Amino acid sequence: MIDENKLKHIIGVARLMKEKAYVLGLDETKMFTLGMVHDIGFEFGTSEEHHEIGYLILKNQGYEYALEVLYHGKPTDEYVSDALDLLNFADMHIDKKGNYVAFEERLEDIKARRGVDSPHYQNCKRVIENLISRHPELCENESQK
Repeated sequence: MIDENKLKHIIGVARLMKEKAYVLGLDETKMFTLGMVHDIGFEFGTSEEHHEIGYLILKNQGYEYALEVLYHGKPTDEYVSDALDLLNFADMHIDKKGNYVAFEERLEDIKARRGVDSPHYQNCKRVIENLISRHPELCENESQK
């Protein structure tokens, strides 16, 4: 279920995507919408399955960015798009309460909650490394330890 903090996270991701869409030449309205629906699967399932549930809901509606919902937060070369990278950028900058944080702060929070060896932490760390590598123009103020 989407609680108040998750809703704050979702809104924060959507707003950051709208703000940064121009950097990658993406439509700000479409990116705001993607940010608003990226965690829809939480309403119907667990954290572990929310990607797949959200993807199926949106795919069945013919939503053009359903694959971005499926692959967000996952380091993969199976599917790559600027919209997915922007979603990951925003998702890794907005904490669980909807606040903007640096990548390092977001990783520290995930590590504290899930552990350094958790798949979630390791995936997020690789997603951030990929973002910094693929989009220096988007991540110009970031540092990686």
